[in-house]
Amino acid sequence: METAFKNYRELIDKRLHSFLEEETERSKYCRENSKYPYTLFDPLNYIMSGGGKRVRPILVLLSCEAFGGQINNAIDAAIAVEILHNFTLVHDDIMDNANTRRGKETIHRKWDVNAAILVGDELIGLSYRSLLRAKTENITGVLRAFTDGVIEVCEGQALDKEFEVSADVAIDDYKIMIRKKTAELLRTSSVMGAIIGNADENGIRSISSYSENIGLAFQIQDDLLDVIADEGEFGKKIGGDILERKKTFLYLKALEILDGKRRDDFMFLYNSPNSSEDKIKQIVKLYNEICVIGSAKDEIAAYTAKANKNLECINNNSAKKLLENFSDMLLNRSY
Repeated sequence: METAFKNYRELIDKRLHSFLEEETERSKYCRENSKYPYTLFDPLNYIMSGGGKRVRPILVLLSCEAFGGQINNAIDAAIAVEILHNFTLVHDDIMDNANTRRGKETIHRKWDVNAAILVGDELIGLSYRSLLRAKTENITGVLRAFTDGVIEVCEGQALDKEFEVSADVAIDDYKIMIRKKTAELLRTSSVMGAIIGNADENGIRSISSYSENIGLAFQIQDDLLDVIADEGEFGKKIGGDILERKKTFLYLKALEILDGKRRDDFMFLYNSPNSSEDKIKQIVKLYNEICVIGSAKDEIAAYTAKANKNLECINNNSAKKLLENFSDMLLNRSY
């Protein structure tokens, strides 16, 4: 993360570490006369110690501050959304049969699928336990936003998997899917922060629109990084979306541009079970030839500009600048 957000990340990491340590010790104490479930807590601590960009919890804190709130009041909500995010990663990795995450073996590979499912379930419970510690007079509103976010993310993941086996997917369908799967959790983060910061309805609407557009840009950037990133920095295999035959922005844009035999050949190659490096190279070469990579960059820039437009209602200029820098950082990230 950029230096400007280092303090936020350190605060989040410190609170997350203490929360997980507390939960692990609580579990040991409650079970002192019985077996301690190492098959649950060992993989749980493994995934939670794997680092990450902390995008969502930072957004909780920035949104709280933007409306005059104290970040100490929002830190437990920030931790909650980071824990929830890790739940989605654990279960996504099972569904995608992924081998690595953040440069390490995925839980279902290092342990097994049963362990990964249980870890994901435990993470949901822990996320709510942390959220209930948030210091706000409107805990009901915070819980409602968080719960709605969980439901939307699950629906988005379902659409993502359905699209993998569907031939009839358009870019508009894709945007509905990423709005649910990716943008929603960013939107949820900012709305919770705004509520804890005592924002009015107009402020909540504005920060909600800001983060939703950032989320759309973030996912398209993820699609792009899957073919242009450095594998060491990215933390997972380059071309993974291609091998999984995901309906990414790049793939769907290519279908819009190509026609005739060239389109048919592209679809045949992309949807073939071939998992060779040559397949990835051929498709990336085509993406460059027909300028879909440039189209993706234009789309990311447009959503980022739209997001920043929604910050005009924020009177705190330093907080507004931080949010603008935050969206620019996501636009220019390499992993």
